[in-house]
Amino acid sequence: MKVARILGVPFQTKGRQDTITELTSRVQQEERTHVVTANPEIVMAANENPDLASIFDQAYIVPDGIGIVYAAKWTNLPIYERVTGIELLEGLMEQANQHGWRVYLFGAGPEINQLAAENLAKRYPKAQIVGRRDGYFGPADEIGIAQEIAAARPHLLFVALGAPKQDMWIAKYWDQLQVPLAMGVGGSFDVISGKVKRAPVIWQKLHLEWLYRLLKQPSRWKRQLSIPRFIVSVWLDRRK
Repeated sequence: MKVARILGVPFQTKGRQDTITELTSRVQQEERTHVVTANPEIVMAANENPDLASIFDQAYIVPDGIGIVYAAKWTNLPIYERVTGIELLEGLMEQANQHGWRVYLFGAGPEINQLAAENLAKRYPKAQIVGRRDGYFGPADEIGIAQEIAAARPHLLFVALGAPKQDMWIAKYWDQLQVPLAMGVGGSFDVISGKVKRAPVIWQKLHLEWLYRLLKQPSRWKRQLSIPRFIVSVWLDRRK
């Protein structure tokens, strides 16, 4: 499994379609996989949190964020294509539709979770949505949620609790879940539910999706501060 490390975080080097092909094979072969969709913000979080960094060392990490692709270019690493969380989710759902896989949706608000499940069921009618649970829960509920997911025996578990909480939750209950593939999907349920619109294609092609989201949600500005910190860190690491 070829990886390229950026600030210590091991990224897969495949493009979107090759990633879907590999993950499909892993599910079919029951090779359990924790998929992380990482952008510069998540890389910086891993650099500041040893527990998260340890989780990432065991995960299958894809470059969700054009900043990762640019950083790879600056450091001559073979990452050439962004693999977004929502596109990977949709690609895996296409495989679920083809193979009749079972799917569980965990996270987001109650209405968004329900709408996302309904829309995915319409778009991929041969995939089986075997369970769903919103992201409103307390610590005392966690074991029960993990047991409920395990009992549903999904092939795919999509967790929308926000990063890095979603990946830390998956890692915490990894042994109990026993799912072939678990993936943190951030705000993907918001888009799939129809409550949030993704950036227009022209913004995506210009690699300005992050700016579109910032303009739509100005409250994200604090999160965006991680980008200049990421750039400086990559530059300093390159000079070592």
